[in-house]
Amino acid sequence: MWEHPLQQTRIARNHTAMHSPRVSALLAAALLLIPLQRALADTRYVWSDASGDEQVTREPPPQGIVYSRISIPDAISWRRRPEMPKAFTPKTPPSTQELFNQAASSIYWVESIEGDKLNSERITHYGSAVAISDELALTNCHVTRGSGAQLTIGAGRTDETGEAELEAADFDADRCVIRSRTLRLQPVKGIRPYDNLEIGETVYTIGNPRRLERTLGNGLVSGKRELQGERWIQFTAPISRGSSGGGLFDAQGNLIGITSLSMRDAQGINFAIPAEEFWK
Repeated sequence: MWEHPLQQTRIARNHTAMHSPRVSALLAAALLLIPLQRALADTRYVWSDASGDEQVTREPPPQGIVYSRISIPDAISWRRRPEMPKAFTPKTPPSTQELFNQAASSIYWVESIEGDKLNSERITHYGSAVAISDELALTNCHVTRGSGAQLTIGAGRTDETGEAELEAADFDADRCVIRSRTLRLQPVKGIRPYDNLEIGETVYTIGNPRRLERTLGNGLVSGKRELQGERWIQFTAPISRGSSGGGLFDAQGNLIGITSLSMRDAQGINFAIPAEEFWK
């Protein structure tokens, strides 16, 4: 079963484990509880096939199959799309410590709160984001919980924090971009394209699992997958709750992906959205 490594203060009413990263991302978008002001809803049908695998389709399943309907908000376009930072190759490969010191400064925690201050059912979610400019950061839509959620971005427990807002979103693909209103961000040095990645190369994760800011993990690229039209990087570096929206880096310190999904009750089967996909 697949799950988003998102941390929250109570059991999420919109947390759903599914059989594939694509289905899981779709349902995460569909179950956003706060309506989007610039978005209409696109209907999908969720049902199980003869093998027990979850399917999400635009048309109802064959007659006699039980299904449920969900609504996927339309995408929100960039207001000002920045240039994607180009990949870089340092003259001398960095040590693990040097790579962390360089890349970790671009990793931030994100807090999203659903419900207003008078609502006793307010839910707080925690995830991660990766800065690509001094005010923009990449994350997952299941971290932001929609444009109506109250978003806060910060670099550590004692560092300055600031309010944030949704800049762009593709809820269908679980790709969201947030804009920091007050806190100046430190962007990554470069972004490496998906097509240049090799299975077996070393990668590093940096995120905020269980609110432990800027935690480092390492592993390998174990696969390059395309599922229902979306590309995914499969990797073995560990990720835990709170890592959603964190960074996956190559051995030179280039950002290659946004950590998004892990397989429950399995070890080392994790997925990241290629970073360049956010510029689509």
